[in-house]
Parts: sequence; structure tokens; C-alpha cells
Amino acid sequence: MRSRSFLKATIRFYNRNVTIDCIVRDISPTGAKLEVDRAHVLPQEFDLEVPQRSAVYPCELKWRKENAAGVRFKENADPAVAHYGELAKARIEALEKENAALRLEVSRLTLLLQSSAENSGKGPGRET
Repeated sequence: MRSRSFLKATIRFYNRNVTIDCIVRDISPTGAKLEVDRAHVLPQEFDLEVPQRSAVYPCELKWRKENAAGVRFKENADPAVAHYGELAKARIEALEKENAALRLEVSRLTLLLQSSAENSGKGPGRET
């Protein structure tokens, strides 16, 4: 059952690089009706971020008219899980990249240190 609402929201697409502000006019567990100035530019799939609900809904566009659009929430995902799942996924990916870069840097510095010690004739454990 849809319930009337007036929730400020943001539509995000193209890897969350493009945003369009909108108003959620009614919402249900499976979808929503959006008031949006540029409904004609909406892609078939996008994320709908609703700050007042602390949620990000992965959406599929079902219909669009002049300044309105109807969406279905994909997979009936729990909004909190969808929101935090996406944040966690992005954070994990960033940390994995950072970890890999740091491991490479440690390896590079270890080789540099070993090479420097060998060239100076002072290997680890040798005294001057």
C-alpha cells in the first residue's frame, strides 16, 4: 500500500556521478512516485537516496511523464541494508585498493633498503 509523502530525495546514476534532486510524492515497500523536473533524462536504473529515511533504494524506472516518474525498488531490499550495504561495499573496495598500494610500497622500500645495505657493505646484523 502506497502512502502519500513529501520527502526530499536525490536520484543518482552513472556511478553516482550524476545527481538530480526530486520529491518522493508517495512511497510503498515496493516502489515510489517521484516529482522530478527532468524525468526525460532518467536512465532505466538508478539509485534513489532519501536522507530522511537514511536509505538508498536501487530503482528500476517503470514509467515517466512530464515532471513525474514511477519506480520499482529492485529486489525489495530493506532500505537500511541497501544504504549501508552500498556504503560498506564502496568502503571495502577503497580499503582493498589502499591495502594493495601500501603492500607494493612496503615491498619497494624493503628492496631499496636491502639494496642500499648491500651496496654500502653493511648488511643487516653487520657492525661498522
